[in-house]
Amino acid sequence: MVDETLTLLRIRLGIDAAEAWWQQVDGSSRLRWEYVNPARADKARALFFRYRDKDFSFTDCTSFILMRELKLREALTTDRHFLQAGFAVKPGIIGG
Repeated sequence: MVDETLTLLRIRLGIDAAEAWWQQVDGSSRLRWEYVNPARADKARALFFRYRDKDFSFTDCTSFILMRELKLREALTTDRHFLQAGFAVKPGIIGG
């Protein structure tokens, strides 16, 4: 999800804003980095192709796999795909 946020910041606010956000996030003690290893990528790919009626991105699917593995039920997002995948989203309910 970091990749999508970083890209969105660059597109909407510019490269300087994206870099400032990255430095803040990367230096935070409140963040735990989780990597998509080959096993996780395989699970995400299977999920990506399983839901043919959804337009989940591969990044969405890697997030879903990690969240399920880590037993996370809520996402800080406005991406409706997380609702479609069964997660609660913050802030509040968004259109599905």
